Amino acid sequence: MSSDLQTNWPWIVKLFEQGLVRTGFYAFATVSPDGSPHMAPYGSLVLNGDCSGYYCEVFPNQMAQNLIDNQHICVMATNFGMWYWLKGLFLGRFDQWPGIRLYGTTGKIRKAEPGEVEKFSVRVKRFKLLKGYNLLWKNIHNVRDIRFTHFQPIRLGAMTRHLLNK
Repeated sequence: MSSDLQTNWPWIVKLFEQGLVRTGFYAFATVSPDGSPHMAPYGSLVLNGDCSGYYCEVFPNQMAQNLIDNQHICVMATNFGMWYWLKGLFLGRFDQWPGIRLYGTTGKIRKAEPGEVEKFSVRVKRFKLLKGYNLLWKNIHNVRDIRFTHFQPIRLGAMTRHLLNK
């Protein structure tokens, strides 16, 4: 893990939380055995205080298959808030990065420890009375850890150039 990641971790967590509020998910990228990229939306990522995190792995899917052979992952959070973009476009610059990528490696799928699923479930509890809640999130039992090693802000030319020194 880079010292730069550790130093910036509180800011990264804040930006990830803002991105989740505005979009409802993070983009997870993995690589398939044939080298093809694969992206999937996940809303269950929980970031810990030590440059790590975990997400709830609910459905066996392509990403889970990709992680068998290659545990490297990239997770991206973006700020698609309308006011953020309107302000940036009006001023000709963003006051903070429009997004960030976290790079790391995953662990094996494991049984969730007490409290882990609940940290995610609080995000979706408002949907508990809906049919889709039961289909998507009612029976979450497994998580997968991610140890992050470095990060990269999303740069948008002149709109973010002034942020390079921050």
